Amino acid sequence: MRPSSIRYYFKEGFTSLLRNRLMTVASIATVAACIFIMSFSYCVVSNLQYVLRQMEDSIGIAVFLNEELTSEDVERISTEIKEIPHVKQVIYTSPDDALKELQEDWDMAGILDGFSGENNPLSSSFEIALEGVEYQGDVSKALSEIEGIDSVRDAHTETEVLIKINNITQVTGVLVIIILGVISIVIIMNTIKISVYSRRNEINIMKYVGATDWFIRWPFIIEGMLIGIIGSLIPMLISWPAYSKIIDVLYTNLPVIKNMVTFRYSIDIFSVLVPVSILAGILLGTVGSVTSIRKHLKV
Repeated sequence: MRPSSIRYYFKEGFTSLLRNRLMTVASIATVAACIFIMSFSYCVVSNLQYVLRQMEDSIGIAVFLNEELTSEDVERISTEIKEIPHVKQVIYTSPDDALKELQEDWDMAGILDGFSGENNPLSSSFEIALEGVEYQGDVSKALSEIEGIDSVRDAHTETEVLIKINNITQVTGVLVIIILGVISIVIIMNTIKISVYSRRNEINIMKYVGATDWFIRWPFIIEGMLIGIIGSLIPMLISWPAYSKIIDVLYTNLPVIKNMVTFRYSIDIFSVLVPVSILAGILLGTVGSVTSIRKHLKV
């Protein structure tokens, strides 16, 4: 392909964009809406998965033992817990250790001094780490059948809610992206149709003098690609700073969130999102152009 031809393709593509300004704006806005919703869905899903991975490392199951258990009973319970499927780690905490942790966490050493020794109201416990948060229900059920365990504390309900939200968000995001993608392609096709119709006499003359079909098609393909690129860059310019600002506001106004979980950095999100969005925009524009030309460019 000669440089002069490339210059011609881009010149005609830009000229066609300006000539059909109303449809061009509508096409760019539709592509931008599609990419923006795709970006929003990716941010939500990516952070939910990131939070779930943190929960896998930080949220386990706490098992509290009955009083008056012998050391042999504690050892037996520890062995039985380790034999439960999907249990990754078991850590024993004595009443004295539990009291010490409570004093350190709440900075109440002076107040809790009177509860040491025989006056300690806390019980022995096991902290259980799992292979995945989705196994909490099965492991908790198995723990309830072990003799000597007084109570089991887990976050099974909260975890199930997060997993369901994650699944629903993924499915909804994909469906919305597909619908908007189809709408974008249809609008881009209409834009190209207008360009083809407005230049029909010029195209006929080009055919008569021997121009190939691809020589005629390329300006329209360039036009569709430009619509896709512009439509993908606009939501990126809005989403990146907006995401960073939202995370900063959450951390500032709700510091308890930062103490519990952290969200993904904007650079981690958009280092993936920017190139994918641009490629998606180019794909939408190209598919819309090629489809329109194949059906309507009859010269």
